[in-house]
Amino acid sequence: MRRLLLAAALITGTLVPAQADAAAGRCRSYEPLLAALAPRGGWNIPKMSRTMHRESRCTPYVRSRSRDSGLLQINDVNLPYLSSKMGRQITPAALMDPTTNVQAAALLCQYARKAWGSCYTPWRGGA
Repeated sequence: MRRLLLAAALITGTLVPAQADAAAGRCRSYEPLLAALAPRGGWNIPKMSRTMHRESRCTPYVRSRSRDSGLLQINDVNLPYLSSKMGRQITPAALMDPTTNVQAAALLCQYARKAWGSCYTPWRGGA
């Protein structure tokens, strides 16, 4: 089902950031990707969309001075964990790919839910 949703998002072009995203305070064009790649147990898609907007303004290739990368600004401290869980080398450049970034965020959400009781802890409570 996730692959089908992701394929539909790719085909319809809904993964391309839209100017309307900035005005909405959400990254609506990435919401199909957030839905398709949601972690086990799910997450609040509008909340993650607002978090994405706050973190990167819906721009997938953003890199901060504090070593955060991509749409959901995932910090380099997570790279070894993500690499082991995803079965491939995850680099800051890899996190600039929207699919990889959201997959990584889903893994961090699952980890945070087990460790601290909230999926949104890596983003300080989300939006």
